[in-house]
Amino acid sequence: MGDKLKGKRALITGGGTGIGRGIAHAFLEQGARVVICGRRHGPLNETAQDLKAAGEIHYIECDVTDPEDVQAMVEKTDQLLGGIDILINNAGIYEGGNVERAGLKQWDRAMSTNLRGLYIVTHACMPILRNAGRGACVLNISSTMASHIEQETLPYAVSKAGLEAFTRCCAIDYAGAGIRFNAIAPGVVDTPMQDFNKGELGYQEWRTAMEHVHPLKAIGVPKDVANAAVFLCSNDADWITGAIMPVDGGITAV
Repeated sequence: MGDKLKGKRALITGGGTGIGRGIAHAFLEQGARVVICGRRHGPLNETAQDLKAAGEIHYIECDVTDPEDVQAMVEKTDQLLGGIDILINNAGIYEGGNVERAGLKQWDRAMSTNLRGLYIVTHACMPILRNAGRGACVLNISSTMASHIEQETLPYAVSKAGLEAFTRCCAIDYAGAGIRFNAIAPGVVDTPMQDFNKGELGYQEWRTAMEHVHPLKAIGVPKDVANAAVFLCSNDADWITGAIMPVDGGITAV
């Protein structure tokens, strides 16, 4: 347990599983009060029950692509926590394919969640973040695929590149208000988002293959990303905004 985020009020989208759950756990351990949101009741409830011993955590079911749903969720979060100091935009989906094989439905799904949802949630939170005063921050979860392109990843890679541009634009626009915007670009992290790959190869084969992709010869776990999130959302990072931090086992160094 620590106090790097003591008294901070955090909203985490996509908080029921994977990286979002890992960030929620790390934030609670550092003294934050947390609301997680997502589309599925089961994972949200399970995460809240599993983590409640670590601190104050609430969950709200919400579809980040629905403006009315998001507005209601943000208002409920404000009521539960008495404000928002930290917004973590983690909700995201993977859609692959190239410009011929990725149909418009796949393209629209990726853009709807990964970009449109990012905008909707951030837009809804801005008045509350402004009220929090200087020191409020937004952290967006990107991917190394935004800059290190792999074959057959068009919808996902483009959506994450857009997320990084969104992060930098907001960092400039809100620097004067003292609201920081940063992003983390994870490499391959062992989360449910990777299940489509694990199913094709089998878990051990997938893990071995992915370990060799990273110069550190290891795949990430949610805690790796969560540790970076704690730093970027703490007072230790007060002079950091507009940054895209790779947490990737060295992929972007190659």
